[in-house]
Amino acid sequence: MLCLRRIPRLKACSRLLSSSPMRDELEVEKFEELSSEWWRDDKDPLLLMNQLRVPLVRSLIGGGGGGTVLDVGCGGGYLAESLAREGDLSVTGVDPSKEMIRIARAHAALSPTVLDLEYRCGMVEDVEGEWDVVVSSEVVEHVPCVTSFVEQCARRVKPGGGLMFTTINRTMASWALAIVAAENIVGFVPPGTHEYHKLVPPQQLSGAIRDCGFEVEKTVGMRYNPLTRQWSKTSDLSVNYAITARKLT
Repeated sequence: MLCLRRIPRLKACSRLLSSSPMRDELEVEKFEELSSEWWRDDKDPLLLMNQLRVPLVRSLIGGGGGGTVLDVGCGGGYLAESLAREGDLSVTGVDPSKEMIRIARAHAALSPTVLDLEYRCGMVEDVEGEWDVVVSSEVVEHVPCVTSFVEQCARRVKPGGGLMFTTINRTMASWALAIVAAENIVGFVPPGTHEYHKLVPPQQLSGAIRDCGFEVEKTVGMRYNPLTRQWSKTSDLSVNYAITARKLT
């Protein structure tokens, strides 16, 4: 019998909070409520998503190996730390939540090896510099303006570098699986984590990426099997999917 850990329901926000094209204060507060859940369960589907996310990032690095990666909206560090553990990547994680950054730093400090990993509290527009790869995973469906967010991420990619997003499509299948089932039946994430109208179709996301001077390389579906706890690639883009792209020089 599969044992599933239920995550507490999110509390309703009790005050009006300001937003910007890149930062939705209600979303930041929502995920700060969940900060204590990070790194508590090594079978967390979001952590296990690294089975696909890490190889996709590496595919953008190139055959020579080594490089710099910026993880935008890194949360508690699931992807950033896993990338740093590859050994040849210099990783920077940025997130607007001070509590998430505290948790990410604390967990990285437990590593028996020294990681080339830096965490910064702030928005993507607060970060100066260029990286070989910029990745933002499971974030774009939470920002107020997808186009502005993609533009800010794209500006931080070196010429010839890579850009990667993972997110959730806006379909009836994603509503049934990612919202009704994952939030309200299985309890992988708390109710209210995702809002259907904010989910991002791949055509919209790939269009925003191309408008920033990138060539889309891959668009792949991502499917999770809760029985085997394995993520796999699929041609079905109706729920979770990833897009990788290359900046034209």
